Amino acid sequence: MKRLFLNERAILVAIILNAAVIFLLYFPHLADNALLLGLDYAFILFFLLEAIVKLSILGPRRYFASAWNRFDFIIIIGSLPVLLLAFFDVPDTTVLILLRLFRLVRLVRFLRFIPNIEQVVEGLGRALKSSVLVLAALLFLNLMLALVTCHFYAETAPQYFGDPLVSIYSIFQMFTLEGWNEIPNAITPNSASPLRVGLTRFYFASVVLIGGIFGIGLANAIFVDEMTMDNNRDLERKVDALTEEIRALRRSLEG
Repeated sequence: MKRLFLNERAILVAIILNAAVIFLLYFPHLADNALLLGLDYAFILFFLLEAIVKLSILGPRRYFASAWNRFDFIIIIGSLPVLLLAFFDVPDTTVLILLRLFRLVRLVRFLRFIPNIEQVVEGLGRALKSSVLVLAALLFLNLMLALVTCHFYAETAPQYFGDPLVSIYSIFQMFTLEGWNEIPNAITPNSASPLRVGLTRFYFASVVLIGGIFGIGLANAIFVDEMTMDNNRDLERKVDALTEEIRALRRSLEG
């Protein structure tokens, strides 16, 4: 029994099967299927027994020393109230129905089986820290352009720039190259003068160029560079080690 709950492959298979059950439960005609619900509750108990076995073997101190064990324990404890649904009829209008979302959260446990996941998480943290200034600059640029555009085009295109909040969303769309062509065309009707059409297109082309291509592109470049820094450092260590071996070989030949 202990081997079953400590076997990583068995846990991985259980997570995959649980994912399949959760996937099926979100089909409307299978949402109340007794067999699938029973399997879902069984997986909750299985993961609970897994935590109990690990706690009894490792002890609380060693068990909670692992970040992954703490993560698993929180998810398991958060999933336990879902078992109440097996005994009580909980209407969809109640807050307790949100406990069903732990079905989805439990699937995050699958991440622990991804090779080098710790390096990926560390790289993600570095990338987020390095991108903070760029993202803050993009947020300020978005706000500034949204206010300017709202001032000039609020009456012409209220659906896009009627108020600052709507304008911020429209400018963000253009940053992501979504609607970069449709929005200018919607606010420059055929009756508009050629000068107005030209200035409007130039303005929105500048918005797309500055925010969408340069701004988002810079943020992506920094993010990707930080995510791949571990690989670059590993390559640098190998090059340094190879260089040192070549120097040692040269010294031995000269000696």
